[in-house]
Amino acid sequence: MKIPSMPSAVRASQPRPVPARPRARAHSGPRRAASTRAPGWLPASVLACGPILGAVLGKAVGGYHGPVFAVLTVAAAAVATASASKNGRWWVIPALPPLAWLVTAIAELLWHDPPYPDAKAKAIGLVHATTHVFPVIIAALVAMALVCVIPVVAAKTREHRGAGGRRA
Repeated sequence: MKIPSMPSAVRASQPRPVPARPRARAHSGPRRAASTRAPGWLPASVLACGPILGAVLGKAVGGYHGPVFAVLTVAAAAVATASASKNGRWWVIPALPPLAWLVTAIAELLWHDPPYPDAKAKAIGLVHATTHVFPVIIAALVAMALVCVIPVVAAKTREHRGAGGRRA
């Protein structure tokens, strides 16, 4: 049986067959669920609350710029970096130093015993705040860098072992 030819206008109005979509590649590693992503407000709130809580609790324990402040600031920096997206780390990491310094400066000016009497003494207090917070900022930046680097190194190690097997 012979099929009659269609006029070109009728043929153009016919739907074209759509090629099948290529299949997605199977993932060799564990899949991450979409619900495991941290909310967008979490890095900012952790980054801000860590030094503030550290200063307040440090004041209660005895020193607003002591070890309680240092531990909570470094831990908050690491958690904020881990919970931020890769693009979000571009603001989380640079935001820590001025934020930690601001909290320390305010705590120094408000809670110093005896209070600073004049502007010159307050300027000296800001120098003291800067010297107290500088090592904490360095430790927090190191913790943030480790949070960024460790997953990359672990992935490269898994990739290397998966490609070549175990090496003795």
